[in-house]
Parts: sequence; structure tokens; C-alpha cells
Amino acid sequence: QMDNGEQYTPTKKFLTVVPIVVFLLSTHYTYYDVPTFIINFTAVLIVLIAKLPAFHRVRFFGINMGQNDYN
Repeated sequence: QMDNGEQYTPTKKFLTVVPIVVFLLSTHYTYYDVPTFIINFTAVLIVLIAKLPAFHRVRFFGINMGQNDYN
């Protein structure tokens, strides 16, 4: 995990702001089209929820599990 699990480092702040800005730009340039908005909103939620401190070292569906993570 990045930054050894420390919260609110400059890197994590940057990687939180970038998806939000891309979401806002994509929403504006698609003229607020509802199907595109739903897809983009779902994607930004997934990206941002994964960055929450509660999800530090949490694996979903065994993705990125190493040999020592099976305990």
C-alpha cells in the first residue's frame, strides 16, 4: 500500500483530487448526459471508496493476494 498506510499525504490528496476533476470535466463535456453520468459516477465512487483509510490492506475477491496473505 502506498505511503505505508499514512493518511492524507500529499500523494494521496493528489490521487483523490484527480479523479474528481476528471469526473467533473467529463460530466461537463458530455453535456450532463444521464447514462454517461451514471457510468462516470460509479467509476469515481469505486476509485474514491478504495482510497478510504478503512480499506487499508483490504483485498477484494483475492485480487493482489500474495502467498503470505492466505492466513
